[in-house]
Amino acid sequence: MQQPTTYGSSAGMRLLAQLPETGVFRTEDAVRAGASLDLSEAHVRKLLHELATGDWVARLQQGLYAPVDRKTAAPRAHPFTIGTSLVRPAAVSHWSALAHWELTDQIPQVVTVSSPTLTADRSRRRRTRSTEAEDLWTVAGQRYRVVFVRPQQYFGTTDVWVDQGERVAIFDPERAFLDTLHHFHVFGSLTPALEILEQHVGDLDLDRLVDHAARLGLGPVTRRLGWALEHVGAPEAVRARLATHLPTSARAVRLDPTRPGRGERSTKWGVVENLGAR
Repeated sequence: MQQPTTYGSSAGMRLLAQLPETGVFRTEDAVRAGASLDLSEAHVRKLLHELATGDWVARLQQGLYAPVDRKTAAPRAHPFTIGTSLVRPAAVSHWSALAHWELTDQIPQVVTVSSPTLTADRSRRRRTRSTEAEDLWTVAGQRYRVVFVRPQQYFGTTDVWVDQGERVAIFDPERAFLDTLHHFHVFGSLTPALEILEQHVGDLDLDRLVDHAARLGLGPVTRRLGWALEHVGAPEAVRARLATHLPTSARAVRLDPTRPGRGERSTKWGVVENLGAR
């Protein structure tokens, strides 16, 4: 590892001592810390560059840093903390949230967060070819996906502690589940949604699930959810309440949009039951 220059070493170490030992911090945080040491903003910026060059801190993206573990050379920040800091606001979502809530046994290789903000640092990301708006980063060997959601669809978040001193926003179990019925570019098919419901329907707050679906306001998601709840034998009262939020359009949607549109039509939920179609 390179060491900070002799010129910046003493001041750099004093600045580092004023910054968080874990988690992430931004340039403005360092500037405020530097002010307590009578360091100018320009000096602080120079010291940050030297600390990053010497592997005392990791530059995650423009203006965003994390302290580095000198033994492992890895950022001392939980991946969820890094992911939700790449763009603001953001919440852990999709597979990452489902795994956190123990609704899946899969261990996600990519940390996924959702954000209503489409702008972010372009220096360390690449645009995906998906029709959905999202970006991919690789930070310290860990891959991150940021999925853009419309502002009115960014809800159902709660804060959780992921490490000592690190608290992040995450979609609650019900909001995270709804994306399995919507973002097929992430989940691949309807299979994950059905498996989660079959194994964990008793772990979900079904009333909250219905409320979230109504607030999401996406007809295809509501239709698929109704069919899936009936498929797993959810209480009739829950299904009846969800049915009041069905769109008035008579147009049926494919139950699994990744499969051909062949199959019997459920007039109750307005879906084409195409799970066996090839």
